[in-house]
Amino acid sequence: MRKPAALFASLPSALALSLALCSGDAHAQTTEAWTDPDPKGQGTRYALDKFGFRAGAEYRANLLYVNPIALNSESNRRVSWIEHRLRLDVGVDYLDKVRLYASADMLDGVLWGDNGTLASGPKPNFGTNINARSPNVTTPCVGLRGTDPLNADDYGYTLCSQEQIRFRKAYGDVVLPIGLLRVGRQSANNGMGIQAADGDGRTNRFGFSRQGNLVDRVLFATKPLEAFKPKEERDTSENRGVILALAYDRWVTDSVQLFADDVQQVDVAVRYLAPHLGFARDVFAGAYYVHRWDDANSSSINSFGLKAMGRIGDFHLTAEGAMNVGSTREIALANSYISNDPVVDQRILQGGARAVVRYDKPLYTAYLEFDYASGDADPNNRTPLTQFVFAEDANVGLLLFEHVLAFQTARVAAAGTELLNRLGAPSFPSDSVYNRGAFTNAIAIFPQFDIRPIRGLTLRGGALFAFAAAPVVDPVNSLLARDGLTIEDDLVNFAGGKPGRYYGTELDGRISYRYLDHFLFDFEAAVLFPGDALRNEDGYAARSVLLQGRTTFFF
Repeated sequence: MRKPAALFASLPSALALSLALCSGDAHAQTTEAWTDPDPKGQGTRYALDKFGFRAGAEYRANLLYVNPIALNSESNRRVSWIEHRLRLDVGVDYLDKVRLYASADMLDGVLWGDNGTLASGPKPNFGTNINARSPNVTTPCVGLRGTDPLNADDYGYTLCSQEQIRFRKAYGDVVLPIGLLRVGRQSANNGMGIQAADGDGRTNRFGFSRQGNLVDRVLFATKPLEAFKPKEERDTSENRGVILALAYDRWVTDSVQLFADDVQQVDVAVRYLAPHLGFARDVFAGAYYVHRWDDANSSSINSFGLKAMGRIGDFHLTAEGAMNVGSTREIALANSYISNDPVVDQRILQGGARAVVRYDKPLYTAYLEFDYASGDADPNNRTPLTQFVFAEDANVGLLLFEHVLAFQTARVAAAGTELLNRLGAPSFPSDSVYNRGAFTNAIAIFPQFDIRPIRGLTLRGGALFAFAAAPVVDPVNSLLARDGLTIEDDLVNFAGGKPGRYYGTELDGRISYRYLDHFLFDFEAAVLFPGDALRNEDGYAARSVLLQGRTTFFF
């Protein structure tokens, strides 16, 4: 039986409901203040008699340089690579009422060149470097570089095999007289939410989106208030009025002969949109409730979320908050193999929020962002799970969360998963220690400023001040170091130092040039001045620098 990745101190990041009612997954007119405007060609429908077609394509190549990626080590400090991705989207419909849609990524994150080691996987195509004639399919990943797979310090960047083609989405729509029915693999959310992001387009103010959060779902959406209106007054548009959506998600199916090991979810969401409402425009207000359950682990999770956005004059405002509450014994069961503690149902109490106020003028933009994700400073089974994790593609900055913290947590997660595997644990919650570049256990203030001196050119700068919501704790090594009933004196951070409360200050910059609305060039840079949350037992953490250049072709 497959051993599903589980929670360590966080819930999966895809607990938001998709409200994409427009065909082809094109964005609605209302967008979050924390995203950049982005034209999406696949929303255009081309008709041929009764049939319609939509298509979109994007090719991205990205050069990355980080020095150092390991803030506390004298070895394996620098990383640099060029990766690329081709994304193809296609849709076909009949009378724009019955639709099929698919999206696939090719060579996603694959390195340029013929890479690997001949004696082990992944293997290069040719046995000598000088004789290389064609590239292979590998991607950078954190893996074992030393000799001890139970020691996080023996892990670093290495190469892994990658899929040549990955289908992100495959679903069908039908527009019924009473609403829209969508069935298949689809985005867990439309747009850039704090718990789920669709991963589409080029909307991040810094960095870029990858796959997004996807789900296998049956979704029905309707406008219930329109049924009470005379037929000639009914509004069936997707950008005005009240919309109700209901969904069923299947997250995990292990044994097809058993039902208790399935992870299932039901979703209810309501949203209200108004192009004009008094002195405000592009108004959006939404709320959702999600229930996820897993009988095998006595898991019952409830998620609540609120989101509001709109424009008032030159101000663009967006705010979102979410909470996850419930209980599960899956984490305690797996951790008991390390700590020998009794298995109990742990309460879940997690919260996150994001708020942005933006002031837009033709030549400049002033921007202020606040982010919050609750943390968890006690890995013991008897305490609640309180760590909230943003969606991986909801980028906050360029370097701290995306790369430095991702590298620290990936090494700990790899060593912890190896340990649990050897002990015969039924699941591996240590895998979720790896933040995968997401914002988590943090409070951040992120002022930014844009200048647009000529058409298509944007110069952007920002300063990210990031504090820990709870002391930053490595749960795996803290549990292993516990020598009594209390753990407070045994806690360590991901670098082996004492838990700290300040991640550091990051300065970010971006030069972006968009040409003919189908080509985008980006150059980004960041400098991280680390705080005590990233320092080792000697109080040391080096300053880090990131440089990133990117070309994107899209239609």
